[in-house]
Amino acid sequence: MSESKGLFAMFGGSTAKTTTSTTPAKKDTAESEKWQTATSKKATRGLALKARASGKSVTVTENKKKIIDLGEDIDMGGMGKKKKNRKRFNPYGRPKATAAEPKMDTTPTQRIDILISGFEPGTEAGVIPFLVQKSKKQWQAVDAKVDQGQMLLTVSDPVIARILIRLDGYIFGTQQLQICLFDPNSPFASAIQPSNPENNKLTTIDILRNFLKSRWNSELKYLNLDDMASDPILKKSAIRPPGAPGSNAIVGPAMMKLAGEMFQDIVSISFARNHLKNVQQISTLAQYLPNIQNISLQDNLIKEYENLEAISGTGKLKNLRELLLTGNPLRESEIKQRNNDRGYIRNIVKRFPSLVVLDAAPIQLTEQEVASVHKTGRVLPLDNQPSFFDNDIAQSVTTDFLNKYYHSFDTDRSVLSVIYDTSSVFSVASNVKLRAQQKLKRKEKKKLMDDEEKLTWTLLSRNLMGKSKKQEGKGLQVGPDAIGTALCRLPNTMHDLEKTKDFIVDAHQTPVGLMICLHGEFKEEESLPPYSFDRTFLLRPSAPDSPAAIAGWPYTIMNDMLCVRDYIGNQGFQPQAPVPTSIFASYPVSQ
Repeated sequence: MSESKGLFAMFGGSTAKTTTSTTPAKKDTAESEKWQTATSKKATRGLALKARASGKSVTVTENKKKIIDLGEDIDMGGMGKKKKNRKRFNPYGRPKATAAEPKMDTTPTQRIDILISGFEPGTEAGVIPFLVQKSKKQWQAVDAKVDQGQMLLTVSDPVIARILIRLDGYIFGTQQLQICLFDPNSPFASAIQPSNPENNKLTTIDILRNFLKSRWNSELKYLNLDDMASDPILKKSAIRPPGAPGSNAIVGPAMMKLAGEMFQDIVSISFARNHLKNVQQISTLAQYLPNIQNISLQDNLIKEYENLEAISGTGKLKNLRELLLTGNPLRESEIKQRNNDRGYIRNIVKRFPSLVVLDAAPIQLTEQEVASVHKTGRVLPLDNQPSFFDNDIAQSVTTDFLNKYYHSFDTDRSVLSVIYDTSSVFSVASNVKLRAQQKLKRKEKKKLMDDEEKLTWTLLSRNLMGKSKKQEGKGLQVGPDAIGTALCRLPNTMHDLEKTKDFIVDAHQTPVGLMICLHGEFKEEESLPPYSFDRTFLLRPSAPDSPAAIAGWPYTIMNDMLCVRDYIGNQGFQPQAPVPTSIFASYPVSQ
């Protein structure tokens, strides 16, 4: 009897192939077939023939009233449709499920073991998520075991196994992973990796990976791409690198992308002696290696400043500290034409504002050169200094005032109006573009229904860009009442003045009072990203009978200017590090 027939098959079961267990089922089946034939076929056809024999016209139609559902068991101890989940009594004991078991088996038919090493102790949990991310495919490990700094990873798909092996040499954390097939005699070995270096099935990407691994110095975090046209790995595969005659325009971008994936912590990279006339073919290093600090283009064929534009300009290579251009016609012709390198240095610094070392020498500009560069470039005219106070009294007053003022500004602004003079002025300027202003929740809108509209940094802004002459005075608050109202309507703020690295203060005495300039950051809510801001106060001592003195404030604010900007971090508050010497001088010289 086949598994598709009988009552057990109807409920997803199966019967054992024995004489005793199949006899009742055959009997029931025969009875069921007999019922069906008698009631549905013979009976219907017999009535129709009898009617036609007597000369009557009879049409046989379907009886839509369901009397018996022959697909269900019939009167067998309550096994009807409503009780189909009820277990039926089986006199032969529990049926064996040997025939159905293979259908329920979800164990992978293939098990491929991959051996992984090179990760730091304690980072084992992050290895598999890292490999999933780098493989750019979704997969799950069948098994993973870690022992003595090695991981035995089991996967079920040869395609995934091949991808994982091609990630050999990628940097995980600060270490370089070694990934290989655990059992070279596995039946999947030939389909996963070409174990023989002579194998012609190596793809161009595989060859470029091998080339980059041979040029990587993990201790110095240095990628040496000097004289690539002479490299035996590329020559043997007839791959023409950037700068070589007839080079493919895809090879350079592919190298930069692979380098960014394989070595995420590259500090220095060298392209010396590659016959580069421009940097177009390696320009994607600004995209894939944005944190690079040192670049050598020594002994190439760069003749014009425009030949560097692909990696220069605003927003590119923000962390670049050293550039090496010696041996290029650009530098030599500039020095020969001007009899000095001053114009050359200014033009390079304009294009790479973060540079501190050029051609193995510290960059030192005169005040006139700084002014010239500052007009067209984006270099700070002076080195940043820590907080400045012209005397101890100014420092004491400033510290006391800022602590008291911002405590009230963050908690209860209604008490601040008394410290503003009757002729004092308050203004806000905002330059917030990277994110939209936070929308008020429905409950907050309902609460403010009867009040004036709650202000945002943009609504009160006096930034004159894009404003008509009719709007020039908008946002300028004069007098304690207007200023107090405006302060209370501004968004909530949180200033953590205890984080001194996030703030810098300048304070000095002037003929009209104590000038305080505060630069720092604040948040509207703890879960939201911060804003950067500048705020300038002009203070005078409070008169004995003034509202400020009565409220316990020894200072009166004469002027208050606030500027709110998108967050830019606190790097600008830190003094620049001493100018280093050339990093390339300490690297091994390649032949």
